[in-house]
Amino acid sequence: MLNPKDISNYNNLTKEEQRSLEKNMQETDLSYLSSVAFEQFNVSSSDIDKLNQSIDKKIKGSSGSFNTIFISVLCGLLIGVSIFFVIFQKNKNHPSVYQSLEEEKAQHKLENKIASIDTIFPKIEIKEIEHYNTIANNIEEVETPEILETLPSKPLDVNLPEKEEEEDIVFQFTPNAPVVFIHNLKVTNYRMYYFKNSYAIDLNASTGVPAQYGSKADIETAYLHKSNSYLAHKIIKQAMRFFSSKNITNCIEELTMLYDFNHDDANAQFYLGMCYYQLGKYAVAKNFFQKNLDNINNIFHQESEFYQALCLLNLKQTDEANKQLQYIVNNKGFYSVRAKEVLDKQNK
Repeated sequence: MLNPKDISNYNNLTKEEQRSLEKNMQETDLSYLSSVAFEQFNVSSSDIDKLNQSIDKKIKGSSGSFNTIFISVLCGLLIGVSIFFVIFQKNKNHPSVYQSLEEEKAQHKLENKIASIDTIFPKIEIKEIEHYNTIANNIEEVETPEILETLPSKPLDVNLPEKEEEEDIVFQFTPNAPVVFIHNLKVTNYRMYYFKNSYAIDLNASTGVPAQYGSKADIETAYLHKSNSYLAHKIIKQAMRFFSSKNITNCIEELTMLYDFNHDDANAQFYLGMCYYQLGKYAVAKNFFQKNLDNINNIFHQESEFYQALCLLNLKQTDEANKQLQYIVNNKGFYSVRAKEVLDKQNK
């Protein structure tokens, strides 16, 4: 141990003694710190001796021995408890514990399964039956079914004009275009006629003049109350609303715009024919019905045939009208009954 006296007299030592002292001071951190403390507080050897004597007195006292024993017992108790919990936790986490638990659960499930099987499938007591009373002796022999003879084939009769005609009639009544209903009125090709590339067709560019007006000047005041944009799908809806409410003049105005834009519009053709028929303009109506009959779209063909025949009757073209009515009756279409009634009235 370093001598505090040498540390205090550091400045009075020779260079070799100072180096030796510094070497000894740097051997351990504790020696270095103690040397710093000795140097700062000017501690002498007598002070250290007094400190050691006071420590020895405390240790030899009765109170000191009691405290030492109490602390030792307490530490031993804590160490024992810690060891007990460590051992208990280790045993609890050991794989053998889980293995035993799983085996116990499996055994319990097996016992329950066996019990349930015994309950559901009880043992059946098999009674001895004499051989002459067995079911096997009572079963009759199954007779094999007779093989049916193949019916002779009948040659196909190619000459079936009546059946072919019926098939043709059914075929011509099959609609060849889509149909929607606007104000409970049939409208065909709604998307194709009134929309182009998913956009509504604007009829502002149409320069046609409705039939009931002489010039554009005559219709300027009639169009003042309308929207600036004439969209085709809005016009057909407006026309159907006018037709269902029997507002024939306004309906013709709307339908004429559609017809001027597209002469092949089957809706405009048929409903214009119906409007002029209701107004008594049978010649104009007959022409629109004929345009509709010439149209590839056949949705209104039955209606146009029947009402065109009525137009012919009103135009005193009786022979041609009766011929067309008889054709409708023979086809047995939707208007065949009404056409028969008209013919019966003509023959009376």
